[in-house]
Order: sequence, then structure tokens, then C-alpha cells
Amino acid sequence: MSTSSTGTSTSTIKPFKISVPESQLETLRQKLHLATFPDELEHDGDGENGNASADWSMGAPLAEIKRLTAYWKESFDWRKTERELNERLPQFVTTVPVAGFGELEIHFVYQKSKATGKKTIPLLFLHGWPGSFIEVMKLLPLLTQEDGDESQPTFDVVAPSLPNFGFSEGVKKACLFLCSLGFKGFGLVQYAEAMHAVMTTLGYPEYVLQGGDWGAIIARAMAKLYPDHVKAAHLNFIPQVPPYPWRNPILFLQSLLTLPFSRKDRAKLAVTQDYLAEGSGYMKQQDTRPQTLGYGLHDSPVGLLAWIYEKLHAWTDSYPWTDDEILSWVCIYLFSRAGPAASLRIYYESTHPSKSLPGAMSRTDVLSSYAPSQVKFAVAHFPREILILPMIWNRAIGNVVRETDLEKGGHFAAWEVPEILARDLKAFLGRDGGQAYGVVTGRDGY
Repeated sequence: MSTSSTGTSTSTIKPFKISVPESQLETLRQKLHLATFPDELEHDGDGENGNASADWSMGAPLAEIKRLTAYWKESFDWRKTERELNERLPQFVTTVPVAGFGELEIHFVYQKSKATGKKTIPLLFLHGWPGSFIEVMKLLPLLTQEDGDESQPTFDVVAPSLPNFGFSEGVKKACLFLCSLGFKGFGLVQYAEAMHAVMTTLGYPEYVLQGGDWGAIIARAMAKLYPDHVKAAHLNFIPQVPPYPWRNPILFLQSLLTLPFSRKDRAKLAVTQDYLAEGSGYMKQQDTRPQTLGYGLHDSPVGLLAWIYEKLHAWTDSYPWTDDEILSWVCIYLFSRAGPAASLRIYYESTHPSKSLPGAMSRTDVLSSYAPSQVKFAVAHFPREILILPMIWNRAIGNVVRETDLEKGGHFAAWEVPEILARDLKAFLGRDGGQAYGVVTGRDGY
């Protein structure tokens, strides 16, 4: 295991510090030293932003990957990054039960509100792929500290590593009974169950959610499964099954009334079409044959770097990634407790749900279902999101009470534009006109 924790009881919440063994760092150095690279085709034109060396049309450019590999090998200091993560992020582990899978140890960041005499809201922040718990780092001070506006809430923020991600335990097999039925899948129901168990273990029977990428999909599963506990959800990634007349006839008719689509909606559909046509190949591989891809990501640090860096580059709104940021994100996968291949399994398991487990839901099941109406949703559209649809279609997910087109940001909004995301979240739950104000009693009765 590439981490360490303090405490003795496996049934209690324990402080946690990241501590990658020196042997893993030495293996990384050796692999980087021995790395070789493929060639690439020459290309015409000036490339992206006038830089002929930055042609991303076939994937991560050779010059970029060589440069980052050299920096990784010669200059990047993981120990410095490790210290910063441990100093800035209060981390813990706890063990939670998941039906059919026994107990799993979950790693999480946990920062209580620093406001004095002010009511606070418990918030579960859910990451996706290729993100991690690190995405909450810039949000923490914005959500847990007072900003001088008494109408705005502060939060107790919980940001877990999903099972199979980061420093949470990986899921390798189900219990003997389910294995005898040929059951593989730790699916969306199980992710939702594990995340709900983290919040109840911390003493939060009611809470709100914030999620992007897989975090947004898991949030929708949680809203469906635990509507008496999940009081509101703020989502910045809203994949949606189109409102076909046989699925949602009322919304279908409402959509017809908006035709032809506005210029803004046409632009959203164009972004989605481009992603589906040119940017979603990774998802098909991870949906169908994650194990085959996993060998390369596990064994080759350069392969892992290229696979993740391409997404960091393509999915942001011209965010100026530093080399240290890129390599920190990649190293969290490389040094993760279950290894980088484990993080791909959520794709397969969500598209191949087990028929042996009652209540299993596929990704399509979640995306096409309407959450119980007592759960209030806010949907936040960032202009460079990878998949973005007409706002009216989002009403098929549940009781959407807030819809916002935001001015800047992409797929990793919490990292790219944390101030904008925090502002929209607070407005959703705030006292002055917040559409979900008062849904959670909160600590001290907010």
C-alpha cells in the first residue's frame, strides 16, 4: 500500500497522511530513465494557437510528452507535493459497509466550517475521472471560511476518494455468494451506497451534494436512492438522454415549443456533437475493455501521463496548467492504493450492471430517471464543458430549481474557476433568494 494512516481501530475515523514508499519513487525514476517514445506524423499549418509543435489533432503531441517526461525525471519533487497535500488538506480514512462487498476503507478530505456562531451545511463533494480528491483543494477556503456576507452559507466539506480511486481501497471481488452467481460489478448503486455511508458515519443524516463528471452521475444515483438524506444537488456536468416522446412526452412537447433552438442552444449541441465524434474514444475503450488498457497505464508512467494529460488539456477553458499541477494529478493515479487501472472499472461496471443484484442500475438507467421531487437540483453550465445540452432538457433529471449559464470554465470547474463554482453553489443555498435555502437543517440550524 502506498499510504499510511494513524490509529488502531479499523471501525473508527482515523487521521491520514499520504506517504508513498521510497521504493515506488525509485521504480518511477527507473521507468522514466528507460522510457522510449513513438514518432509522430508531420503536420501542415501552424497548429494550435500558432504553435506548430502543439498539434493535438491526433492526441497528445510528442514534444509535450517528452518535455513533461524530462521535467518529471529531472525536476518534479513528489515529496514537496506530498507535504503540500498533507498540510493543506485534512485527510482521514474510515471503514464503511457496502452490501455484498463487506467493508471498504474510504479516504476523504474533511474540513469543517471555520465560521463562528454561523449555521453551516454539510456538503459531499464528488469527483470523477481523471480527477480526484485534489479538485476540492481550491474550494475549501471559499466554502469553509466566512466571506463577510451573512446571507451566504458556509459548509462542512467532505471530499472522498471514490472506491478504486486515490487512496481509497480498491474493490477486487464481491462476497462468496455473489461470486458464485458470476457477479463482478461494483456499480453505481454501490458507489452511491459507499458515499452515503461516509456521510452518515460522520454524523450527517442530511446533506447536499456537489459533483462533476462521475461525481455528478453518482450524485443523481444518490438522489434517487436516498431522497430522505440528499436534500439538494449542485451539478456542473449533466449528461442526459434526449427527451424522446416515449420517455418523457411532456418534456418532448415543451422542447418542440422551443424549436428552432436558440443560437446558444445550437452552440451547446455543437460542443456535444464534437465530443461524441472526436473526443469520446477513451470512453468506449474504458466502457468495454478496461483491463486491456489498464496494463499500459499501470506499467508505463509515460503512457499514464499522455492518457490523462490529453484530457486535462482538451477539457478545460484555456486553463494555464503548470507542469507541477499536471504531474501531481497524474501521480495521484500512479501512486493510488488500487493502481490506475482500477479507476477505469466504473466505466465497465456502469454499462454492464449485474443482473444478479436486485436494484442494480446502469448508467443509462441513472441518466434517464427522474429523481424524487423533494431533492432540489441546480445545474451549472460552464462554456467549455465536454458535453452540454439545451437547458430545458436538464429538467428531465428531477426538480431543477436553478439553471445557470456561467461565464467561464470547463470540465474541471472546481480547479479551473473555483470562485465561480463556489459563488453559484452559495447562491443556490443562500438566504437571499436561494432556491434550496433551508433544505438542510445543518449544524446550528442553518
